[in-house]
Amino acid sequence: MKNIIAKIKQVHPLSDEALNALVSEMEVKYYPKNTCIVHSGTTDRMVYFIEEGITRSVFHHDGKDTTTWFSKEGDVTFGMDSLYYNRPSIESIETLEDCKMYVISIDKLNELYETYIDIANWGRILHQDVNKELSHIFVDRLQLPPKERYENFMLRYPGLINRVKLKYVAVFLGISIYTLSRIRSQK
Repeated sequence: MKNIIAKIKQVHPLSDEALNALVSEMEVKYYPKNTCIVHSGTTDRMVYFIEEGITRSVFHHDGKDTTTWFSKEGDVTFGMDSLYYNRPSIESIETLEDCKMYVISIDKLNELYETYIDIANWGRILHQDVNKELSHIFVDRLQLPPKERYENFMLRYPGLINRVKLKYVAVFLGISIYTLSRIRSQK
């Protein structure tokens, strides 16, 4: 659980008591590559902490898949509408590699938020950071040329380009696979 604990401490330090309480409520799960762990249209009441592997959040519409987010070792992933509003998720979450995850129910995590202020602060800061990142990605897509979007992706997600399909990266960046290939060949 070293990747998860390191990332938790990077976001916001937890007391040993709070960290032990959080970890004790988690259950280890293994998901093979290409497994859909959260299905759009269903309410998933779990939060997934990734110890090993990568996932992508994907929006399905009119026969097209749009990658909206990547999560890797140390990250947390979940169905956003399920977490915040107890409603069906509009996105699916798929494993892109074999994954080892630690899973906790949203209800149990909410109990921990109420019991431990440092866990509540960790959750708040984590969500603030993700919201900021989403905002930057959105602005990048609107304002930056494809080459700069790619360069920012490489800075934000070092090494990820070698672990996921290029078509997922292209869609995430809002460019064609041909444009992405051209940009990469210029490096």
